[in-house]
Amino acid sequence: MKIYASIIKKFLFYFKSEFGYNVFLMSTANTILLKVIEIGPVILIPLILLLIGFVTTRNPLKNLLNSFYVFAGMMGMAIMLTLFVNFFEPLIKTIVASSGRIFIIPDAGWLASKEVILNSPITLYAIIAIAALNLVMLLLRLTRTINIDLWNWSIFLFAGSMVFAITEIRWLGILATGIICAITLVIGDIYAPYIENFYGLKGISNPQTQTVIWAPVSHLVNGTFNRIPGVRRVHVFYEEIQHKLGIFSEPMILGFILGFITGLITKYREFSSSVWPNILYALGAGLGLAVIMILMPRFVNIMYKGLYPAVNNIKDFISRRITKRELYIGVDSIVFAGHPAVIGLSVIVIPLSTYIATILPGNKILPGADLILIPFILVWAIAPSRGDIFRSFISAMIIVPLTLWISSDMSNLFVNFFAKYGIEFTESVKGVSSYGAGSNWLFWILLQILKPLLNLFT
Repeated sequence: MKIYASIIKKFLFYFKSEFGYNVFLMSTANTILLKVIEIGPVILIPLILLLIGFVTTRNPLKNLLNSFYVFAGMMGMAIMLTLFVNFFEPLIKTIVASSGRIFIIPDAGWLASKEVILNSPITLYAIIAIAALNLVMLLLRLTRTINIDLWNWSIFLFAGSMVFAITEIRWLGILATGIICAITLVIGDIYAPYIENFYGLKGISNPQTQTVIWAPVSHLVNGTFNRIPGVRRVHVFYEEIQHKLGIFSEPMILGFILGFITGLITKYREFSSSVWPNILYALGAGLGLAVIMILMPRFVNIMYKGLYPAVNNIKDFISRRITKRELYIGVDSIVFAGHPAVIGLSVIVIPLSTYIATILPGNKILPGADLILIPFILVWAIAPSRGDIFRSFISAMIIVPLTLWISSDMSNLFVNFFAKYGIEFTESVKGVSSYGAGSNWLFWILLQILKPLLNLFT
């Protein structure tokens, strides 16, 4: 027994030492975080709703069924959105080839952000800070959002990891994480009523930094238009378009028409040499987009079938046992991205954003791996205008250049981070960026405020 006691004492002494304890915690935290990242929001959100449901509902079977509906709907939405974005790849290649522009900084997407987060030694502390901050803000009535969208905590972790990489001051990195998280929760609260008014989901907010932060920009556009005589009367609502188009507004027919036009534009350079093969290509593109636009609303309905009762059960439980105050459940914007107005506008904005990238002065990045972010951003170009496609389009034309400029500027941070940790680039590129994580104007402004301090460490 004395031998076992001696071994246990040495084991505990090792983990009490700063090096051993920190290595153990960081290794464990990164392993868990990697698993969460691999699971993704499509599985994580239904799983969290399922676990919460065991406490909030008295019918476990109904809870399981609701969670499965949410999972099935989100999985279908994820597949359809991926197919939807991939549909535009040939057109994007045509636009880039016609421009002759070469982008030396690729959009590495989530892979770049993941490297930043997993190589940061403050990850565990930042996660604890995010959870504690949400709880404290709820207790102090500074927010109404219970943020269960754990996967998108990664954007908060990214901000803190970048600040720590520059300064090597832990508390400053954790502080940056907390600031981004707190502001995002507040913005999510402010715009939660828009989710209810336009998307019809009560009791839900979207504390996803890279998307909801663009809601104030759209709000500003609408406020400006409302003050301009004549222009304030110009409205083009999605419902009105559907009514005027009649049968042509059906998702199948509209998708076919838009897909056919997209196919024609994609192959316009080849029409002089061969016509019918390109016509057949355009017809195939039309059929492909038609199928996507038929199936996407179906998956949205399946997801809502489980999300409505799951959220209501949580709200009822909170009202009975904790507080009568109205609270919101924070979820990923994939829940709203399947709305017909969002998809319809995305058909125009996705290829147009590529064209803007080729002509925009100062831009270094072409959205690629994170191109799927555009429909998520359009969720918040549309909601503040209550479905006004004209105003939403103007908002998108302001937001897209801003995202390109900011993510181009943020490439320097990625380069410095990867250089510090010995991650090398291929010879064909000068750096790397992430259109998703790197286009966060909230973090970019925070960096400009902290720049005088950060310059001391660079």
